[in-house]
Amino acid sequence: MHRDSPPPLEYELVRSRRRSLEVRVRVDGSVQVRAPLKLAAYRVEAFVDSRRDWIRDQQQRMAARPRVRWRDGDPCQYLGEPLTLRVAAAARARVARHGDELHVGVPDPHDEAAVSHAVHEWWRGLARTRFQESIERQFPWFAERGHRLPVLRVKKMRSRWGSLSRRGYINLSLALMQYPPAVIDYVVMHELCHLEYMHHGPAFHALMDRRMPDWPARKRRLDG
Repeated sequence: MHRDSPPPLEYELVRSRRRSLEVRVRVDGSVQVRAPLKLAAYRVEAFVDSRRDWIRDQQQRMAARPRVRWRDGDPCQYLGEPLTLRVAAAARARVARHGDELHVGVPDPHDEAAVSHAVHEWWRGLARTRFQESIERQFPWFAERGHRLPVLRVKKMRSRWGSLSRRGYINLSLALMQYPPAVIDYVVMHELCHLEYMHHGPAFHALMDRRMPDWPARKRRLDG
């Protein structure tokens, strides 16, 4: 290797029955590359190298993000509304909203992981209804095109907000429960548009422009 060549990037390679290459940068800065089963290794390496600058930018962005804290008095978001955590001791986990406060009871109120888990489970109990409503409200146009209603799965996703599988599942991140309904609708529309185009090329973005003309503004709220 030439001594001026940049050092190789470390990444996890996941092969599957997909058709395209994809690179993801996780919250912790680690990199995952997804590739077709039989794609030559040199092509994977070339793809990763072509995305080197983007990967570094994403890693720097992840590193600069402030750590989310889960203590009494800390802020917490629910559907875009700012709430204040009120954490107290309780025999078992419980969460309830009271006005602009989110009351969380856990056995050890100083255990931030336990507080985080309790809040995420509270989100999960509300997420399926919220996400399913958005899907069904925006789906009729796609139904007219002959598509079948995808099956919702709510998941903790480390590196993306949503995905659409060829097996008929729409996966949405539980963390979307922090964002306003307009942002949730954007992610849902993005995934529904993949029913027509399983890529992010010009045709996909043209469809997004037709179905949700203000999607770039909604995306900026999500990115921010």
